[in-house]
Amino acid sequence: MILCGGGGTRLWPLSTPRKPKQFLNLIGARSMLAETAARVDDPARFSKPLAIGAARHAHLLRDTLPNADILLEPIGRNSAPPIAAACLLGESDDLMVVLPADHFIADLQAFHAAIETGVSSAMAGRLVTFGIEPDHPAIGYGYIEAAGFGPVRPVTKFHEKPSREEAERYLEAGGFYWNAGIFLFRAGDMIDAFAEFAPDILDAVTKALTPDGLDPEKFSAVRSESIDYAVLERAERIDVVPVEMGWSDLGDFRALHAAGVTASVVPGNVVSQGHVSTTETTNAYIRAEGLRVAVHGLDDVAVVATPESVLVTRLSDAAGIKPVAGAIQNPGFGAVREDQRNWLGDWLWGSVLPAWAKLAVDPVQGGFVENINLDGTLRVCETRRGRIAPRQLFAFARARRLGWNPNGAADVIIDAALDFLTNRGRAPGGGWAHKFNGDGTIQEGNRDLYDHAFVALAGSELALLGDERGIALANEAFKVIDTLFLDPTHGGWRDPETAPNLKRANPHMHLLEASLAHYEALHDPVSLNRIETIAELFERWMFDPATGAVIEDFNSDWSRLGEARVEPGHCYEWAFLLAEVERLTGRDTASWRRRLVDYAERAGVSAGLVIDAIGAEPVSHRLWPQLERFRTLVHVYHPSSELSKFLEEVIELFLKPGPRHGWIDKLDASRAWDVSAVPASMLYHLMTALAPIARAPR
Repeated sequence: MILCGGGGTRLWPLSTPRKPKQFLNLIGARSMLAETAARVDDPARFSKPLAIGAARHAHLLRDTLPNADILLEPIGRNSAPPIAAACLLGESDDLMVVLPADHFIADLQAFHAAIETGVSSAMAGRLVTFGIEPDHPAIGYGYIEAAGFGPVRPVTKFHEKPSREEAERYLEAGGFYWNAGIFLFRAGDMIDAFAEFAPDILDAVTKALTPDGLDPEKFSAVRSESIDYAVLERAERIDVVPVEMGWSDLGDFRALHAAGVTASVVPGNVVSQGHVSTTETTNAYIRAEGLRVAVHGLDDVAVVATPESVLVTRLSDAAGIKPVAGAIQNPGFGAVREDQRNWLGDWLWGSVLPAWAKLAVDPVQGGFVENINLDGTLRVCETRRGRIAPRQLFAFARARRLGWNPNGAADVIIDAALDFLTNRGRAPGGGWAHKFNGDGTIQEGNRDLYDHAFVALAGSELALLGDERGIALANEAFKVIDTLFLDPTHGGWRDPETAPNLKRANPHMHLLEASLAHYEALHDPVSLNRIETIAELFERWMFDPATGAVIEDFNSDWSRLGEARVEPGHCYEWAFLLAEVERLTGRDTASWRRRLVDYAERAGVSAGLVIDAIGAEPVSHRLWPQLERFRTLVHVYHPSSELSKFLEEVIELFLKPGPRHGWIDKLDASRAWDVSAVPASMLYHLMTALAPIARAPR
């Protein structure tokens, strides 16, 4: 069994969520996964392997291992659940070897000898691990402590990653080994161990296994846990086989450099790959992916360049790159000042969200309010849109995901929104109603694509928290979307009940957003297919190549209507989502993003603020297009953008003058207030544009 999960985050920018390290050729001509499979391809010793990995990597797994059995995980759940699944799929007496997909082993003969050494112990009903003889006091590995002598030894204790002093003590004492994450056992014995020490995992995995694989909803309910914590550290019949086989987990560039030096003699200990030139450089790992890299006069350095990113670090400190790699992948932190992040944190987490946690739900009539007056009182509203509840569900689920949930405040709104969408919000014919009266009764039972896209988005955001209620909600919404709204004749999705003769770009945009969130949460191929479909529809119909703008409205056959309305805010929004398409799927969207932003910057910005619509009179400036401009320019570079200065304008004009519970939603052409209430729908934009760069909740 080959475990193919893991993200390889300390090997960024080579390893990415789209293609993590197990699928990369790090040493030699084959990927780490292919190398792992090759170690067990001797039919005299091993049967056909079972590879378990993420559903989003299905094509990579099948391309790499065309002859293996493959089980796809809808969502990552660490090592214990997939091992339980593999045991359940096998026969009780099957001897199973569990191998991580992304480790390096230099001495194949020693590896095979260690496996054979452990067979008799496994046949006797014991769970066997393999411990690497340590050659230095590593602090990045867990340790196995064993008793006695001989080729197989009973395990006395598992130890977490130690401090430097503890690791040195382990080496001096002897009998301590690095935990390689390689195991050998009979399937039935491991099932018995699960039944004793982690019965909830065994039961949940059993329910999730179907003839077609792992059920997404049921597998999402499985507790995420490593096999060490779930079983091995609690069981008694555990043995370790000490082994020296040139093993490395290739966890960072220092380990990758060491493995490269081991594999061949390299002058000056400089391991390089790609178009690389060095002079007077020693002890270095240098890799160029499609670029040219020249390094002069350096020692103890790793330089890794891909078309998207460049990393430079001391080789000796390569294990510590996660913070800087994470920061550059959230570029907003480098685009604004620290005082701005602090002010936004105080304003958003300390003022706005606490207020809306109390105001969002109508205490008298129920349901979700559309607007709050500037004085904090509820605005009487005879019509309430159905989309408000899922937008609030999204906003507070995102807040919780970012760490804001004081005394369960976010949970209160999440529960209220789920209750509304489960009960009063439903349309008579299925799905969700479009509009409601002030008393909460249905005003229009018609179903609208935009509304349903937001239900799917809200459910997917909740799914990113591991909440099975969100998974169920998103799956239901997508089922309605792909049946009621799908247009099998002309392609795309339509609104048969609210706009039967039109197609609109905006609902497609939010359906893309929901599909991206769902794919990121569950890695399901259906969402991936929907993402690709919408991207193609955008390129073919919704993008105007003559101007670089988004076309908003079409006839049902995708032919254009008369005068086209252009909203710069949507140009920015599409550009950001297309960047997400490339991040999650690898589809090249750079040209579309650049042209959208160029157009919006050229035609949609007046005196430093985004206008609501190009060509419309009178000119106005709502808050949401400003926020979409900021969010997009954080991720899509434009030479004229001064993000810190622009954010200061937004803070001073829209946020600071607002009431304690909100903001100023709209300015006229002279930048005077043109508003009398604070709209609930804006929380969605605050949480997508500002929350990720605000100081974290305290």
